[in-house]
Amino acid sequence: MKLNKVLCVLCLTVTVLFTGCTSKAVYEDYHNEVNALYEKIVSTDAKINNIDTESEESVESMFESLESLRLSFSDFAAIDPPEEFADCQYLAENAAKYVEISEQYFHEALDGEYDDTSFKNGIANYNEVVKCVNYMGDVLQNKAVEK
Repeated sequence: MKLNKVLCVLCLTVTVLFTGCTSKAVYEDYHNEVNALYEKIVSTDAKINNIDTESEESVESMFESLESLRLSFSDFAAIDPPEEFADCQYLAENAAKYVEISEQYFHEALDGEYDDTSFKNGIANYNEVVKCVNYMGDVLQNKAVEK
């Protein structure tokens, strides 16, 4: 699910975070937070892409990952970023909301009898999370963000 772009964008943040006029320590701290969020995104994306809707263990693992990702976005949004990355807070807040909506649809789809429409709605909202992450990558690369 558009993970290739996410991976490329977030990997490039290493270089970007060490430029500019803010102290190296601030960028290093923020870089560590970006990397932690990145790891959650990769892990959750893998679980969603490989979910076995017939396996209770697989479904539970996906829900745990989504919850963890939502909390990670919320925590990331609470961090005071370097000034030039301030839009990342807004984008992380929106991503957390989309994860929450996605979770709700996935519960509708997978708790009890499988509902394909709800599952597709869960995927659609998760794709909005990916868009937020891509925009965050644009901000981290100092590109203009089109909202």
